[in-house]
Amino acid sequence: MEEKQTYRSGNLIILGIVLSIITYWLFAQAFLNIGPHVQETYSGASAGIINLSISLTSLITGIFMVAAGNVSDNIGKVKVTYAGIILSIIGSLLIIITANPALLIIGRIVQGFSAAMLMPATISIINTIFTGDRRRSALSYWSIGAFGGTGFASLFAGTIATFISWQWIFIISIALSVLALFLLKDLKEVKTTKVESSRFDYLGLFIFIIIMSALSIFITQGEELGWTSGISIALIVITIVASIAFYFVERRIKEPFIDFSIFSNKAYIGTVTANFLLNTTVGSIALFNIYTQSELELTPFMSGLITLPYVVLILFTIRVGERSIKKYGAKRAIVVSPLILAVGVILLSLTFLGDTAYLISCLIGFALFGIGIGFFATPALDTAVSTTPPEKVGVASAIFKMASTLGAAFGLAIIISLYTALEGAMDVSTAAMIAFGLNVVAIIIGFLCAKFVIPDRAVE
Repeated sequence: MEEKQTYRSGNLIILGIVLSIITYWLFAQAFLNIGPHVQETYSGASAGIINLSISLTSLITGIFMVAAGNVSDNIGKVKVTYAGIILSIIGSLLIIITANPALLIIGRIVQGFSAAMLMPATISIINTIFTGDRRRSALSYWSIGAFGGTGFASLFAGTIATFISWQWIFIISIALSVLALFLLKDLKEVKTTKVESSRFDYLGLFIFIIIMSALSIFITQGEELGWTSGISIALIVITIVASIAFYFVERRIKEPFIDFSIFSNKAYIGTVTANFLLNTTVGSIALFNIYTQSELELTPFMSGLITLPYVVLILFTIRVGERSIKKYGAKRAIVVSPLILAVGVILLSLTFLGDTAYLISCLIGFALFGIGIGFFATPALDTAVSTTPPEKVGVASAIFKMASTLGAAFGLAIIISLYTALEGAMDVSTAAMIAFGLNVVAIIIGFLCAKFVIPDRAVE
């Protein structure tokens, strides 16, 4: 294939991949902001059913993402991508064709499986068919689709639901999914060198699903269940026991579900750990909204406007982070990003300031949020996939993205729970400041992991 043709077809592939992943980051995640509108349509559904439908897609995605990455390594990344896009279309149709709550729940489950398949498979495709600067550029657009989609989900969903109808969110998603299939229709499966296994590790898959299910339910439902309740303790015990069993089972299998040799790669493990810890900042964003709306009496719209610098700057700085790899190496951006984020959270923690001064501080803080995440996104993702053997990129990228999901969930659970526990014992502003401070500690640990675990020449 000639270079000019390769470049053009490569651009179309990147566009198709971006359109496929925003079916989750922009459209499926829009459900977080349209709960009341959805309940008006599903008049027979209780608030509990609606709340379940909101959280279910992320829960399913987190549980099955690594399994889907493993499958993509074994049966083909392109096949899994096609399947993920088709499931996205089916899930959207199930949600909008009827007002039956059962189909709503099934549709959200299907969307979760779709996202779990698309994320690792599309990253693997990029890593397989692009190299060097072209790969980093493609990963930047992937990150823009993911982080940009998430950032605009609230504004997009609110606009569509208010001025048209919330169902149009998923009608548009279906249309873009069909376009993604068209753009990717000529994409050929690229074979990687892999020792054929006589049988798939179903036992490893089963144990891993138990681990992730118990852990995810504990994280997402722990506050409602009670962190020290019998059910929560049982979930922790199941997670620990199943993890130990998983380790010993996988060590005995020739072709395990997760090859632990991935974690002997210092560049990979350092990047994944930093990724997990930096994503705990989702908890600080949630705490900011809770604090400003309850104590400063801001409306949700006003709180959202203050976070706007985060969305805008992340889109600008993702490409800057990509370009910095060639000039300075990936590690520098990965190390600097936590420091920028830490300063951003410190500015959110200055709750002792007057209302106006505090909000100005938060505007600057969210700008630093965007810069920090933007610098981190492409260098971290590029390091994770480029330092992993090609035949393991699917599961490696899935673990990387799962670290993002779990980091966000842990951040939400721990930071909000600490704030809730402290506000009854002290001044609310002090409770918020301490909760923000805990997040700063987590980010600094992420900085130390990036600084001392990742080798200086992690990515060539």
